[in-house]
Amino acid sequence: MSTSPQAEPSGTTPPAQEVLPETDQQKEESQPMQATTEPQSQPEPEAPKPKNPPISSPSSIPSLHFPFYGSQLVTFDFGAQPSDERIKKKYEEWGIVGHNGVDFGLQEGTEILACDEGMVIQAGDNGDHGISVAIKHSWGTSIYSHLQSFGVLVNDQVKKAQVIGSSGQTGFTTGPHLHFGVQPNNPDTTNGYLGYINPAPYITETTPIPQPPQSPVSPPSPQPTDLSPDLSVSTPISPQSPVSPQSPQSPDSLSEMPPPSSPPNPPNPSYPPLASPIANQEEIQKQAVAMFDARLKENSIKGNQAKKAKRDEAIQKIFRFAQERKRVTNEQIRDLLHVSQSTATDYLSQLVSSGMLKTEGKGKATVYLF
Repeated sequence: MSTSPQAEPSGTTPPAQEVLPETDQQKEESQPMQATTEPQSQPEPEAPKPKNPPISSPSSIPSLHFPFYGSQLVTFDFGAQPSDERIKKKYEEWGIVGHNGVDFGLQEGTEILACDEGMVIQAGDNGDHGISVAIKHSWGTSIYSHLQSFGVLVNDQVKKAQVIGSSGQTGFTTGPHLHFGVQPNNPDTTNGYLGYINPAPYITETTPIPQPPQSPVSPPSPQPTDLSPDLSVSTPISPQSPVSPQSPQSPDSLSEMPPPSSPPNPPNPSYPPLASPIANQEEIQKQAVAMFDARLKENSIKGNQAKKAKRDEAIQKIFRFAQERKRVTNEQIRDLLHVSQSTATDYLSQLVSSGMLKTEGKGKATVYLF
């Protein structure tokens, strides 16, 4: 599968085109010139006719969850055309006529959610996608690209709205964002978008951004109306020698008396004070955030390690291939590794700079010699 990377939002998305057959039928009698315009629009390679291509079985795709909490801005819509020449060349390499996904302007580290339940079929480095996660659903496949880290593994079963990673700007991209793509079962790979369709009509469910857990308010402490011992319940107090009331004591004698004992505590006193539970909850929250950050960092490190390992493996594979063939081209490496032209050039350039290969010719005619 392939989706497009982030592109600068340049212009608005052209109108949807999936109603062309219906329009022809409606206007066939009233506008005979329609027959002349239809053949002209089909052979034009640059016309983004499959902007919103027909879906083979739209009813099979259920309501999907947005791939994040809350709401985020769309920075590059499905079918949009890039203004950046580098991205235009990428589109030509990928064989797409327009953006085959939706880009959301997420800050790095934003939690990414699964749009529906399914099984993870790809997680980790994915060429121009950077770090990505792909999930196989009952109705098709969804992909989440340019991540900072991933928190799931291949063959993991995920639930709808489950956190699967965090957004970033890995791979071929112009800045932090999430590329979200959807491909139905039995896709029409000739629709100009490699079988991907506009996910906008289906992503309708959302979950508010989780707020930090509020410190639970302790139930109000019992308000004793009478702190004196309950003689009707407690053990009867043995009679003590009563103080003789007939001889009032002098102030001096009163000062010599021991201070009265404090009244007994209520049955369930609110100790420690209310501030203590709040402090404890704050500490727990800090620990939870620290643990989450540590997990994200760990996943990011694992992702970078996996990316480096995959790059090293690809370079070794190219070297062995060149050693066997003696002469290789960029096109052969693209077919060997299933990567884009720029990625293949990057790998070959590293082998040349390290002295493992030599070049002959320039530009597209460059041949790499062992």
